[in-house]
Amino acid sequence: MVSSQSALPSSLVAADDEPWFAKPWQAQALAIADSLMANGVFSASIWSETLGQTLEQSKAQGNADDQENYYRCVLTALEALLAERASIDLGDLDEVCRTLGIESDTHGRASEAR
Repeated sequence: MVSSQSALPSSLVAADDEPWFAKPWQAQALAIADSLMANGVFSASIWSETLGQTLEQSKAQGNADDQENYYRCVLTALEALLAERASIDLGDLDEVCRTLGIESDTHGRASEAR
């Protein structure tokens, strides 16, 4: 039997043979962050610092140290930086989240749409 991961390019498979991204929106969220850095909306060091702080806050709140929570933190950090540094309407951001299949309960806490 062929695993579903065998169809993925090796760059999309982690060392433990699991895919880097469980859902397409996870890759899209990181691609958005990369694009915003490339276009000068925020620097890589600001992104790293914001994501790190978000992960630390999540850990302090007792959230799981897993892939799902990591990408939830990616969204939270991205939303925070966009709200702070870009002239984007948070209603528009909610619509983008819905388009990607993500429900944003409140900005800063996103959950996968069911």
